[in-house]
Amino acid sequence: MAELKLDEKVNVKNLCNWDLYFYRIESVGEIKVPPNGFVRLTRHEIQSQVFNGNKFFVGIDGNGAHPKLYIDDKATRILVGFETEDENSVQEIVDKAKIKQLLGTKNLEAFKKKIEDTVKLQSEKFILLETAREAKLNDLDKVRFIEEFTGIKFEE
Repeated sequence: MAELKLDEKVNVKNLCNWDLYFYRIESVGEIKVPPNGFVRLTRHEIQSQVFNGNKFFVGIDGNGAHPKLYIDDKATRILVGFETEDENSVQEIVDKAKIKQLLGTKNLEAFKKKIEDTVKLQSEKFILLETAREAKLNDLDKVRFIEEFTGIKFEE
């Protein structure tokens, strides 16, 4: 991998439906990332946040699985250890595209298992519910399961 410029800014995407706030490490101040929006941060700041264990970046396992903030730059994800240069190495992200893929599962039991295995965080449950609503999911069994799984009524 070519040498990266740590002062170069890259996009960081908020995967949640609400604002996320955290303090800068490399300078003074606070960072606000709007719902489903982007903020540009230096690779150095991102690296510091990851190395300091910011859960928004490191996710539920400390290695980037199920983060609330997605680093939209492969080279930076490799830099912080979330991925490798191997094409098969991909950070575990739950976003609308992933949920749409899961909603396409025909068999109900397979659908339930995939959802339970994939959706771990409250923010991911909101993505599931919102994406199912947008897709106008009309499979009553799937809708009931989503309501039970998320604890939120589909039609709210």
